[in-house]
Amino acid sequence: MAKAAIDLAPRREPEQERARQTRQRLLEAAAALLAEVGVEGFNTNLLAERAGVRVRSVYRYFPNKLAVIVALAEAMVAEWGAWFDEVDDLADPRSDWRAIWGRLIDAYVRGIRALPGGTAVRRVMHAVPELRAIDQRDNADLARRVAHNLARRAARPDASAAVLSRVLLETAASVIDLSLSLPAEESREAVEQLKRMHLAAIGLWLEGEPRGAG
Repeated sequence: MAKAAIDLAPRREPEQERARQTRQRLLEAAAALLAEVGVEGFNTNLLAERAGVRVRSVYRYFPNKLAVIVALAEAMVAEWGAWFDEVDDLADPRSDWRAIWGRLIDAYVRGIRALPGGTAVRRVMHAVPELRAIDQRDNADLARRVAHNLARRAARPDASAAVLSRVLLETAASVIDLSLSLPAEESREAVEQLKRMHLAAIGLWLEGEPRGAG
């Protein structure tokens, strides 16, 4: 028998300011609670208690606890998307792409550490398939931006940079997630190793000949 799909869609989008504030308070409480108890200990009763509302208020907006976590993850993905605006500067051949790439990695690491519940959500994205799908979609979208801008810089078709860009984004996510669980010194070293690997890979690609040339 096929497994029934879990309802993850919000029950309603708040229209009034008070309702929007309640929903936002629930998401903020969810971030703090997830950081404390993990996905296994997370439930709607604890969430309602933490947010200072009745549990029926949770169900007014979300059908279940996973829907809350998915909404939180989507809100965080939208927030950290703004940290990558400098990606578009890679297209300018006069720009220092090495410095840009280093700043992008640093901005993401700083942002995740500073974002309430950011580290907890990154952990859950590995454990919950529905959240992993959100992460994969976000990585794919950013990889397309990176590929487009590297291709413009090198005057090549976007497709020639597509695989490189996806590898860069997937390895960045994996190594940064690892760094979030390491002691401070090891965490810094992991991020520096990531930068060195990425700069080498991008440098080789930028210096190479287009496929089929010659």
